[in-house]
Amino acid sequence: MTQQTWNKLSFFEQMSNIDGDVQRLIRAHEKFVRGESQKDNGEFYLENIKKLVKMILLDDKCADKGYRAVELYDEIEQLRDYLQGKCSEEYINSYWSAYTNAIS
Repeated sequence: MTQQTWNKLSFFEQMSNIDGDVQRLIRAHEKFVRGESQKDNGEFYLENIKKLVKMILLDDKCADKGYRAVELYDEIEQLRDYLQGKCSEEYINSYWSAYTNAIS
C-alpha cells in the first residue's frame, strides 16, 4: 500500500489494518510453537506492522505524533516480547485489545 492510499484511510481503518497483521502474527507464531510450521513467520508480520506504524506517523491527520509514536512503538515492543516468549498468546491478545479499545 502506498502512503497516498494509506492517508485516505481513517485512523480507525489504519488501526484495523494493523490489527489484522497483529492477528496474523499471533496465528503464525502459535503454529510455529505448536510444531505445525517449521518457520516462525511472526517476524514477517512484525516488520509489516512497523511499516504501517511509520505510515501512520507520516500521515498529516495523525494528531500528536510524538505521543502517538511512543504508544505505537510500545505496542511493537510488546509484540516483540511475545515473539521472544516473554508473554503468552492470551496476554498479547488482551494487551492489544485493551490498547485498540482505548484509542478507538
